[in-house]
Amino acid sequence: MTSSDTNAQASKAADDFVSIADAAKQLFVSRPYVLKLLERGELDLHHEVGNERFITQASVQRCRADRDAAAQAYQDLATDES
Repeated sequence: MTSSDTNAQASKAADDFVSIADAAKQLFVSRPYVLKLLERGELDLHHEVGNERFITQASVQRCRADRDAAAQAYQDLATDES
């Protein structure tokens, strides 16, 4: 394995998780709300380092897709009732 292969794997691994703050930015919510989502099991913990927690990027994307779908369904329902 070359050093570029190792760097590519390390970069990919770093893309697998995000900090609480980054997750909050991606979901357009506060950091405390991200912690609530994590406690409720709506987001998946990747790992902890000291007091910091890191969340899987896949669970953040899934949560955002679920929220977008719910918002779209609500908007469609509101449009149908008009």
